[in-house]
Amino acid sequence: MLDLKRWFPPPGSVSRVGVVSTFPPTRCGIGRFASSMVDALAQFDPGLEIDVVRLVNGRTASPVASRARMEIDPSSPVSIRAAGRHLGSCDVAILQHEFGIYGAEDGAAVLDLATQIDAPKVAVLHTVLPEPTARQRSIIESLSMEATIVVLCESARDLLVSGYSVDDDAIVVIPHGTHWSPQQINHSPRRRLITWGLLGPGKGLERSIAAVAELRDLDPPLHYRIVGRTHPAVAAESGFRYRRSLERLVHSLDLSHVVEFIDRYVDDVELFEMVRRSDVVVVPYDNHDQVSSGVITEAVGMARPVVATRFPYAVEILGSGRGLAVDHDVLSVARGIRELVEDPVSYRDAARAAALKSAELSWDTVAARYSRLIHRLGSARATA
Repeated sequence: MLDLKRWFPPPGSVSRVGVVSTFPPTRCGIGRFASSMVDALAQFDPGLEIDVVRLVNGRTASPVASRARMEIDPSSPVSIRAAGRHLGSCDVAILQHEFGIYGAEDGAAVLDLATQIDAPKVAVLHTVLPEPTARQRSIIESLSMEATIVVLCESARDLLVSGYSVDDDAIVVIPHGTHWSPQQINHSPRRRLITWGLLGPGKGLERSIAAVAELRDLDPPLHYRIVGRTHPAVAAESGFRYRRSLERLVHSLDLSHVVEFIDRYVDDVELFEMVRRSDVVVVPYDNHDQVSSGVITEAVGMARPVVATRFPYAVEILGSGRGLAVDHDVLSVARGIRELVEDPVSYRDAARAAALKSAELSWDTVAARYSRLIHRLGSARATA
């Protein structure tokens, strides 16, 4: 088996790769993923010139991202054609894909873009739905005819093979990466919980707050930090209604001394310290079908045990005792938290299992796998 950590790309085989994605200063999970991928690739494979093509919403003015070579509005055919020409001059193009980032009609514009890129393509699927609409299914199946498909876990591969007309040979599994490495576990009593990320309906924070209320018998009491601002798209559509509902719930359950909201953007350095000082990461999402989670990946990378509601990525990554994937109800979440904070053996075992997984999820390792894929596709084109 190839040791990816020791693999070095052949000199001169591929010199330029394009990456299409939302991208900072846009604050979203896919933008953060793409930024980390670009940074990790640049460090691992310094011979690569990396062109970032940033997806922007035409209705929202924003500063140009420092690493973006160009910006495109997916609702504009002119913009799509310009991006297609630009990316066609690259050796390989990588398209980050989620239905919501390529505009209307489930982001059908991604196919307009892909068909205009005269270069080998990779499509990184951040969402694979078990029950897609006809249009969503058609987009994914058509994309698989245009590009090599990358998914972030084996569950997503299985779903594509069993539920879509996608050839298994067209799919590569490369995990979500993390910059974090295992940290020493904190001393008992372990009472500090944390959830982070952009807030909005579907995050399930009502569930985790209610679970904390079920654990008010613990002495000393829990402290639960909810870190992150309201998602910009949610704020634009419905303001801060969701956050206000959470604050009212905390007040009604008399948890104001237990639950702390950090309502601001937190950079990676500050977030690292917050997570390092925490004992358990809580991921209480409503979603039953999610095949990616940067929060779970980064928690495991730091060797922090996780309690997550049961969805495919959580079940797969938290396997072998790295945490607990529990049912989507308050009492199940509460029981999972109680087990980890009260049982030192369970906690240490989970932390150790997570630490063993961490190296596989590091961006160094993940970048090596992307580099290998890029050079394989680019070299095949050059010799065709």
